[in-house]
Amino acid sequence: MINFILRDHGAAEDIIQESFLRAVQKAPMLDEIEKYESWLKRLARNVTLNHLRKHQRNRNELEMESSLHVFEAAPAGDYLSSLAHAVEMKAMREAIVTYINELNPAYRQIIAMKWILNLSYKEMASELGVTEGVVRQRLFRARDAIKQKLLKEWGAEAGCR
Repeated sequence: MINFILRDHGAAEDIIQESFLRAVQKAPMLDEIEKYESWLKRLARNVTLNHLRKHQRNRNELEMESSLHVFEAAPAGDYLSSLAHAVEMKAMREAIVTYINELNPAYRQIIAMKWILNLSYKEMASELGVTEGVVRQRLFRARDAIKQKLLKEWGAEAGCR
């Protein structure tokens, strides 16, 4: 599952190794062996999420760096236009993150599963113990809540359909 989420075999191996290391360190704290499997899965999921968050920050830094190269190559007039667009897009991304953080926990979780972990409806339903219909409904409502906030604060600039 980790390899599927990351699509990077080397990173998946690192996460599995780190998960088992943490499991060995924390295992004596577990009272019931029956709970070990679900605890280990949750531990691996959390290590994976931490990895994704860390690499998302790195990816954002790379995007900003590549944007700077575009600005350097652009003529002066295009530079100001490109810079204004980049600043606006960055502000919009930050607004979306704020809107996600304002969602109720069930919607926040479903957005993270879809947008960060890129899980299918079936995988999300299995993980949450609900039907695919419930997953689709929560995802629709979460996206709609974000869209409404974007339209309210950004208007037509948001480009929402």
